[in-house]
Amino acid sequence: MIKLDTDGKLLYDFLGTDKGVFEKTMDEAGVIVDYVDAKIGGKDYWQVSYDELQIIYAVVKLKRPKLVVETGVGPGTTTTAILSAMRGTKGILVSFDLGVKYGEEKVAVPVGWVIPEDLKSGWKLVIGDSRVTLEKTMRDYGEINIFFHDSEHEYDHVMFELNTAKKYAGKKPLFIVDNYDWTDAPTRFAQNNSYKLVNAADDLCLIFPQD
Repeated sequence: MIKLDTDGKLLYDFLGTDKGVFEKTMDEAGVIVDYVDAKIGGKDYWQVSYDELQIIYAVVKLKRPKLVVETGVGPGTTTTAILSAMRGTKGILVSFDLGVKYGEEKVAVPVGWVIPEDLKSGWKLVIGDSRVTLEKTMRDYGEINIFFHDSEHEYDHVMFELNTAKKYAGKKPLFIVDNYDWTDAPTRFAQNNSYKLVNAADDLCLIFPQD
């Protein structure tokens, strides 16, 4: 369920857009939803909801990032949305994943198996525990414009990833957290940095600075 009725304007202002453009951009993601639905066929690989997928596509498309960082790839549904939103730009997506079995299905499938081959030119996948790989890898890149957390959802891990991402973030960064209500970490992170936290859809939140 989309939940931008109350705080939507704050998000639109942050992105430099308005409700009409944002909703139109979300609608563009309908083809991605159809693609993912056809690939996954109702199976449970811990993927985000379709409403969340459309939100992620829209904020990436409208923010026009040069560098997006994602933790937790799984089948690659959000990876597909992010790469699709950056199609035709010079934007880069760096994704981190443990590289272990995920989801509730009996048969294991590769990390990122949903991602179309024609989107992978701007994508780098790093396998391993983000506590080891995240900061080490970020030293080799420029400023993070968007950070998306969807890996281990325990408090300490979420806080570690958000704080590490902030260390390498550029001006007006956007932090996206799935399952944000599983711990207080996203709320505490937002409070500690005087950021706004907006529950955008289902249990997906967006965290960003306010002017």
